[in-house]
Amino acid sequence: MVDFKGRLPGNKTKIVTDPVALYDTLDRTSDKGPLRPAQEAVLSEWHKNRRDQKDVIVKLHTGQGKTLIGLLMLQSRLNEKNEPVLYLCPNNFLVEQTCEQAKSFGIATCQTNDELPADFLNGKKIFVTSVHKLFNGRTKFGINNKGISIDTILMDDAHACVDAIRSQCRIRLPSDDEAYRSLFTLFASELEAQGVGTFAEIASKKYDAFLPVPYWAWLDKEAEVAKILAAGTERNSIKFAWPLLKNLLPQCQSVVSGGAIEIESSIAPTHMFKSYTDAAHRIFMSATVTDDSFLVKGLQLSPETITKPLIYEKESWSGEKMILIPSLIHDELNEQEIVHLFAQKDAARKFGRVVLAPSEENSKGWSVSGAKVAMGDGVGKAVEVLRAGNYQDTLVLVNRYDGIDLPDAACRILIFAGKPYSESLIDLYQEDCRPNAEATLIKIVRTIEQGLGRSVRGEKDYSVIIVTGADLTRFIRDKSTKKFLSNQMSAQIQIGIEIADMAQSDLVGGSTPIEVLKSLIKQCTGRDQAWKEFYADQMNQVKPKAPDDKVLKIYAAELEAERKYMTGDNAGAAKSMQSSMDKGLLPTADQGWYLQEMARFLYRQSKLESQELQLAAYNANHRLLKPRAGVAFSKLEPVSQGRMEKIINWIEQFDDYEQLNVALNDILSNLVFGAKAEKFENALNELSGALGFNGDRPDKEWKEGPDNLWSLDKENYILWECKNEVDINRAEIHKTEAEQMNRSCAWFSKHYSGSKVRNILIHPTRTLGSSAALTFPVVVMQQPGLKTMAKRVREFFSELEAADMKDLSTKHVQKLIDSHNLKVENFLIDFTKPVRDLKS
Repeated sequence: MVDFKGRLPGNKTKIVTDPVALYDTLDRTSDKGPLRPAQEAVLSEWHKNRRDQKDVIVKLHTGQGKTLIGLLMLQSRLNEKNEPVLYLCPNNFLVEQTCEQAKSFGIATCQTNDELPADFLNGKKIFVTSVHKLFNGRTKFGINNKGISIDTILMDDAHACVDAIRSQCRIRLPSDDEAYRSLFTLFASELEAQGVGTFAEIASKKYDAFLPVPYWAWLDKEAEVAKILAAGTERNSIKFAWPLLKNLLPQCQSVVSGGAIEIESSIAPTHMFKSYTDAAHRIFMSATVTDDSFLVKGLQLSPETITKPLIYEKESWSGEKMILIPSLIHDELNEQEIVHLFAQKDAARKFGRVVLAPSEENSKGWSVSGAKVAMGDGVGKAVEVLRAGNYQDTLVLVNRYDGIDLPDAACRILIFAGKPYSESLIDLYQEDCRPNAEATLIKIVRTIEQGLGRSVRGEKDYSVIIVTGADLTRFIRDKSTKKFLSNQMSAQIQIGIEIADMAQSDLVGGSTPIEVLKSLIKQCTGRDQAWKEFYADQMNQVKPKAPDDKVLKIYAAELEAERKYMTGDNAGAAKSMQSSMDKGLLPTADQGWYLQEMARFLYRQSKLESQELQLAAYNANHRLLKPRAGVAFSKLEPVSQGRMEKIINWIEQFDDYEQLNVALNDILSNLVFGAKAEKFENALNELSGALGFNGDRPDKEWKEGPDNLWSLDKENYILWECKNEVDINRAEIHKTEAEQMNRSCAWFSKHYSGSKVRNILIHPTRTLGSSAALTFPVVVMQQPGLKTMAKRVREFFSELEAADMKDLSTKHVQKLIDSHNLKVENFLIDFTKPVRDLKS
């Protein structure tokens, strides 16, 4: 073998650490050209000014080659230090994709399914693996003081990695696990005290019914919890998270549902992974549309890291998205119609159609209509089929909004089918307690923006994105949401709203709603030049958006308090939270939540002070934990302000009729049999306000009583018990349902003695089962009555389409109420039928 090295000056090969120069030395495939301007600019800035900085966030548009940038950064560090470097992906699908890309560029990587590769440990190659390999209680990297020393860690899609880390540090016990049964029994009395009705649903294995374990019960029974969990440390449900949580149980929270129990630390115990915390350099890849504030708490980064990302200054937007909101074009273009139009198989299709569904339940309509549904481990294979050019099936991805690339023809039509929601019980509990909090809204917005980015993966990529679902349509149009949207997404949604307005002229011209929708889609997929220019003109006005300083302070304050609590400084944690509240760093609208956090911090130090704080928290927000004692029930006040004035006030919160109609569609779309109980009851409560009544949810707010209560006027109330999830073909009202109705009626008699009430059971049948008995007068609202009520409400508000909504008189509104039979007496007489007793 010829000794070429011996012929080199100095007898040694040159070590290249400049990533731009390094790229030129790679043996890449012939289709890989020079670096893009964005790549070169970011790499040069990193090399000159950031390579020795502890933490760096790299923010680039989708399709600008973040993967190559990350690989070059790691190879640069590897060349310089000859120490281990690690490339982490949020899932195995992206691991394979990253390794294939590295190979095409001539960058050496290594993988493993078991032991850590020798080439990684010896600083020879970049180790590409999933975030799960590092962050779990049995990691080969080691935990606590046994962590392997790593020079540089890179997290691709950092936000998705945060979710993956949390899932790895969480114990989730399915309802058939023996530890589930033991814990359910252990906390049964405390759970029932938090909601009798919900507890009964959990006991009957209703998977979407859930209650939090009160922190005082959890802390008092820590030893019993530890004993139950320690007995199952070889079961998959426990073994990977147990080494992380076994000594952190006081800092854990638990939520129980009919399907599972979750146990999770308040913040992920990243401090236990020395390979992560002690890495000399950490790089976090993020999309430009994503607000990185959450990484402060999720990855325990400093606010300064968030506010000073590494970006390419010269670009404002990338890729083309035609966002269409069919329901704004015409009411006929509802969810069912969209499913009918896009679900069928078509062997002649030239590009992919993909649906993002929030849950398996939401995907059923698509499946029945011919679409292919993929979830869990099946997602990667289904996506590969699309990327290989097989487009005949419409592919439905269940609750998968990140970590999936669908470039070019793999997906030209992306259907966002409904508002996403978390699978984590702890997240669901927080969202339920604080639906309008910054943390809640930012998380939902982040998920939506991740989903919207799946089909446009490059500067020249394009896609039609169809938004369906009244809840999602309302969310993206809501004023409180808009400030959390990235400027790019906000502009794209606004373009979609303008398109819906412009489409009205085609409807007036005689085109059907379906024809209009198809024509719009073709203008994008057929590359209509006027559309392209219109889109570019609108998007060229978009400017980058800085991180929200207020939100950064919120996360930093929460992190500081939780860190102190985790180290046993209970008083310091509470003091830190109180100080943040006093300084105005935490939103006053969310004060109840933070009072409850302080009560949790102080429980073991002063149970009296903790109880006083919990009572104050509950009085500020009745959705929080109900204290053991001291709760003073307050009645739903009779309507004092004139009903017509209340209706006008509700109307005036909207800028125009279109916004009102979006909100109304969301309300009425949930007032149907088959809707989830939480959505149905919340919609019924919202409807009370829209109709000028006072509404309440006693079972939710006071942990006892009926699902809903309406005050119609100074004398009359409606008590609602909602069984809308019951099978529409059910023949009888069951004994347990009658007993629940009796308890609700008795509750009303106790707290509203002397008041008039109409007790309404929402149920598919009005026939009382042979073993069931009602001890109070009850009527039933069946499907026809529910539809009639919704129809009258819709027709009443449709009268406002041509009206000046900012100049409505009470007299005019009263006439409309009368003409549509929505007077108080109509609600007391119409829509319902008496119970039919089989025994009589």
